[in-house]
Amino acid sequence: MFQHLTLLLDQAHDGPLNMAIDQALLETTRVTVLRVYQWTGPTISIGYRHDLDALRPSLPDWPVVRRWTGGGAVWHDADSTYSLIVPSREPWSVTRPVESYRLFHSSLAECLKTNGHPDCRLAGQDDQKEGALCFEAPALFDIVGGSEKIAGAGQRRTREGLLHQGSVKLLLDKAFWLAWAQSLAPDITIQDSVSDEVMNRAEKLVQERYGQDEWLHRQRRA
Repeated sequence: MFQHLTLLLDQAHDGPLNMAIDQALLETTRVTVLRVYQWTGPTISIGYRHDLDALRPSLPDWPVVRRWTGGGAVWHDADSTYSLIVPSREPWSVTRPVESYRLFHSSLAECLKTNGHPDCRLAGQDDQKEGALCFEAPALFDIVGGSEKIAGAGQRRTREGLLHQGSVKLLLDKAFWLAWAQSLAPDITIQDSVSDEVMNRAEKLVQERYGQDEWLHRQRRA
């Protein structure tokens, strides 16, 4: 799928900084990055267009952060969270959203099947459900196991490239992520932290966007 990929096994951060690091990577990286990350505590992430006030009665009393991508509201507690950041120099960055979603999730489902989760498959038309809560509402080409949604994601495209933010409702270890990375690219570089350049940009984005009430409570636009 890619010629080279950086597997970034990142540390735990709070919600605003996690979202800001993904955007900072999108703005700066020249190679595709598979970032696997954790949270400093239970956190809810909501999609770019969600109305937080309307969602609030359905959410636990946890910190909430708004993503830059779409998708449903996600409980980050017993899940595994990752992002694929694809720079614009990669042809994959301009693949149609539905096609890139299908291909990324096909690859992820195959890796899950060969690493202890044999019933994983892509969701079809009959699996789809409406709803604002991510794991209660499978969309086309999400990953399901039986009738249960296992993985979903949201995407954002800019002139810098493609950001694909995903969550898997399983606790997956480093060996799994390395196996998936190796299925995505023949040449892998492993990192255990973000660069100073990315962190400096991310901290600025927290101050300007992800840590601001104005961003969190933004009103949905048509």
